[in-house]
Amino acid sequence: MSVRGRRRVLAAFTYAALVAPILAGLHIVGTTVRRVERHLLRTEAAVAAELVRETGDPQVLQSLFPDRWRISEEIDPTVDQAVVTWDHGGPQARAAIYDADSWSVVGTLHMERPAAGRPGSGLYLPIGTALAVLAAAALLIPVARAWTRAPVRRWLFPLGALLVITIPLASAGWSANARLAETTDARMQVAVQALEALPDRQTVVARPGGVYQLTGLPFMVRDADGNVVFSSLSSAATEDLAALPAPASGTSYADRVAYAVADVGQVRLALLPYAHTNAPTVPLVVLALIGVALAALFAALADLADRPRVFRRNVVAWSFLAPSFLHLVIFTIGPLLFAAWLSLHRWSLIDVARPFLGLANYVSILTDISWWNAIRNTAVFTLHVPASMALALALALIVQRRARGIVFLRALFFLPSITSLVAIAIAWQWMFHDEYGLLNWSLSLVGLGPVHWLTSTETALLAIMLMSVWLVVGYQMVLFQAGLAAIPRDLYDAARMDGAGPWRRFVHVTLPGLRHTLFFVLVTSVIGSFQIFGAVYVMTEGGPLHSTDVAVFHIYEEAWEFFRFGNAAAMSWILFAIIFVVTWLQFRTLERRTEEA
Repeated sequence: MSVRGRRRVLAAFTYAALVAPILAGLHIVGTTVRRVERHLLRTEAAVAAELVRETGDPQVLQSLFPDRWRISEEIDPTVDQAVVTWDHGGPQARAAIYDADSWSVVGTLHMERPAAGRPGSGLYLPIGTALAVLAAAALLIPVARAWTRAPVRRWLFPLGALLVITIPLASAGWSANARLAETTDARMQVAVQALEALPDRQTVVARPGGVYQLTGLPFMVRDADGNVVFSSLSSAATEDLAALPAPASGTSYADRVAYAVADVGQVRLALLPYAHTNAPTVPLVVLALIGVALAALFAALADLADRPRVFRRNVVAWSFLAPSFLHLVIFTIGPLLFAAWLSLHRWSLIDVARPFLGLANYVSILTDISWWNAIRNTAVFTLHVPASMALALALALIVQRRARGIVFLRALFFLPSITSLVAIAIAWQWMFHDEYGLLNWSLSLVGLGPVHWLTSTETALLAIMLMSVWLVVGYQMVLFQAGLAAIPRDLYDAARMDGAGPWRRFVHVTLPGLRHTLFFVLVTSVIGSFQIFGAVYVMTEGGPLHSTDVAVFHIYEEAWEFFRFGNAAAMSWILFAIIFVVTWLQFRTLERRTEEA
C-alpha cells in the first residue's frame, strides 16, 4: 500500500475513533432517558390503579389525569402490576386494579393518551452539537496536519480529540440531566396529587406501609409538633430532612445526598432525583477516554506512514500487543479504576443513594480497630513463610539426589499445590476437630490432652498456618530444585578440593547460588500470604472472636455481608499499598546486598 493509501486508511480509523464514542454516548443517553420515562409511566399507572383501589371511585382519575386513563372491566391475565410497552405509536401502559382487600383483580387500567413530548426529543441539542463539532473537525484536522510539525501534533492532536469528543458528550450529559430533572418533578407531582386526592388521608397514613403502597416513595410522618413519628429513610437522612421547615419543597441535601422533598399534610415525601440514580456520567467519561486514546494512537501511526519500515514494525508490534493490552485494560486496569471510584463513594447494592465522600472512607478505616486487627492477623500469618521456605529447601536438597522412589516423592510433595483448596481446607478441618480429629487422636496415643485447634483464639491462626505450610511447600520445593540445578557443579568440586564440608558448601555455595531464587520465592510467598482467603473462609470464617480475621476476608465481609462496597474498595487499595511497600522494601534489600557483594 502506498503512503497516501496508508494515510487515508489511518485517517478513516481516526475519524471512526472520534465518531464512535459520540454515537455510543448519544445511544447511552437516549437509552437512559427512555428507561426513566418508562419508569415514570409505570409508576403513574401503579399509582393510578392504587388510587382507584383506595377510593373505590374511578372518577378520581379524571381530576388528576383528564382523559389520560381508561378503566375496563375485562381482566388481562398477563398484567399483574403496572406494565409499559413501547411500539411505533408511542408508549402504552396497563395496570391491574384490585379490589379493596387487594385480593382479586376487578379490572384493567389502560393509558388513553400518551405523555406530552416525544421520547428522545431532549437529544436534539447534543445531536446538533455533535454534527457541528464533527464537521469542524473534518475541516480543521487536515489543516492542522498540514501546518504543524510532528512533535507539535503529538500533544496538539490528543487535546483536539479530547475537545471533539467531550463537547458533544458534555452536551448530551447536560441534556440528559435536564430531562431527568423534569422527570423527577413529574414523579413527585404524581405522588403528591395521589395523596391530595385521598378523601380519608389519615387512614392511609396510619396504616403501616400505606403511604409507600400508594406513592412508592420513601417518606416520614410528623406530628403536630414536628416530631418524626415514622420514617422509611435512614436515620441520618431522617434527621436532616426532619429539620426542614414546613411546608418543604424542592431539593434539599440530607446525609450528603440531594433529595427532592414535598409535604402533603403531615407526610413528607423524599425522592432521590433520577439525575442522581440514573446519570450517565461514568460511561460517558469512559467513552471519552477510550476515544481519545484510540484517536491518538492512529494519529501517531499516521506520522509514521511515510516511513514504511518503521510503520510496519509499529503496526506489527501493536497487532501482537493488542489482545494482551485489551485483556489488561478490561480485566485489570478497568476493575482497578472502578475500585478507586467506589472507594470515593458510599456505595451499596441495597441503597440507591451513592454520594461522593472523597477520602472519608479512608479516614474512617484509619480509626477502624477491626480492620487493623485483620492487618495484624495477616502480618502474623505471614510469619509462616520463612518456615515453609526452610522446609521446602530441605526437601529440595533431599529429592535432588538420584535414588529409587525420588520421582514419586517429588510428585507426592507437589500434589497439594494442584489440589482444590476447598477440598484441602475441609480435610484439614476434620483433622483439626476437637473430638474426632486425627491430630488430637495422635496426641492421645502419647498421653497428651486434646488441643482446640480451630475453636481457641490462641491456636486457630496457628492451625491455618500449619495447613498453609503443608499446602505451599511442594510448590516452593520445585522452584528451589530449579535454582539448585542452575548452580554450576564446578563450584561444589572446587569447594571439596579446598576441604569444605557439607555445611560450608551449603553456606558458601548453595545459598549464594540460590540468592535470586530465594528472593523470588520470598516475594511471591509474602504477597500470597497477604491474599489468604479461601482457607479462612472454609475453616473458621474469621473466628473464633475474629482471631483469624485476615485482611482479604475482612474486605469480603465488608462488601458482601454489610454491603459497604465503598469501604471495601478503600480497604483493598490500602492493602495494595501495604503489599507494594513490603515488596519494594524487599527489592531494595536485595539490591543493597547485591551491591555489597
